[in-house]
Amino acid sequence: MRVEEEYADVLQNIEAAIIAVFDGNSGVVDRDVLTTIDTLIGAYQREKRNRVGVTQCPQGRAGTVYEQCRRVCEWRLGRQVLNEGEPVEDDFRSEELGVYELILCLKRIRKSIRLWHKQGGRQGYLKYVRQFLDDANSRIDI
Repeated sequence: MRVEEEYADVLQNIEAAIIAVFDGNSGVVDRDVLTTIDTLIGAYQREKRNRVGVTQCPQGRAGTVYEQCRRVCEWRLGRQVLNEGEPVEDDFRSEELGVYELILCLKRIRKSIRLWHKQGGRQGYLKYVRQFLDDANSRIDI
């Protein structure tokens, strides 16, 4: 099964965090997101290999994207609640993920960033994902 099919919910969680930052700061560009994803992949790969190292948080806009994405990743790994101050029993996640699966998801997002950036320019990926998330949210029957 393809990553985007098996882990659609994880991809959507991470991409929703990215778009939340983009919605709050229209200056965010694909390069900021790529820097974030590359940093997260490196950090989780080191963890998977049991290597101790300090991950340098990117600066500026990429740092803001990084903080939001890392929070979602840690939540999906079952290490923290999504929203500070929220009781653990009120925290909903469909199921916990392993580091290996999370890395697969981050790599799939990186591939998407590269594709849509090449096709759409500085914010090609961001505009594509926003449209995709808007379409997915409109199909949810509330």
